[in-house]
Amino acid sequence: MDTQTIHIKEGEQKIIPLVWFGDEDRTLSARVILDKPDSSVKVLCIFFGKAHTLKAETEVIHRAPNTFSRTLVKGVVDGTAIADFEGRVVIEKGAKGADADLNEHAIVLSSGARANAIPRLEVMENEVKAGHGATVGKVGEEELFYLATRGLPRDEAKRLIVHGFLESFVGEFPPKEAEEIRTALSKI
Repeated sequence: MDTQTIHIKEGEQKIIPLVWFGDEDRTLSARVILDKPDSSVKVLCIFFGKAHTLKAETEVIHRAPNTFSRTLVKGVVDGTAIADFEGRVVIEKGAKGADADLNEHAIVLSSGARANAIPRLEVMENEVKAGHGATVGKVGEEELFYLATRGLPRDEAKRLIVHGFLESFVGEFPPKEAEEIRTALSKI
């Protein structure tokens, strides 16, 4: 299990990358504490797997005023892969002006694959911005049909949709992780 607990310094902006390519069963966990004013974090998780299980857990705790967080998880499962995401954002009393958002989006490509998302938001302060959401779905038949009418075979159309879905997110990652992700995406 890879666990990270991170305290963000006053005025600091940090990106926490979490990456899984389905090569083994894995748990990724990040816990971030925003206990200094004007601290900011982005927790970014991307996954793609055809086998094995991912358990991803994120927790962002806002303790100080004027803190900012974005947790965004995007991924694709195929074959027999399973991805379970549980995210939690807490805005504690005293964190006025906090701005938090937590979202997970997954595409399931086969009947043997599964993706689950549990976003949780706990707000104990007024005068904050907070949101959360999750989507898990299949590639739409309409999209596949449209691409088929343009001459793309079904498997190639799925691959194109997956690349577009994930590639649009890769630029958010630090350069080292972005390069690693692009290399892995080129092999699917």
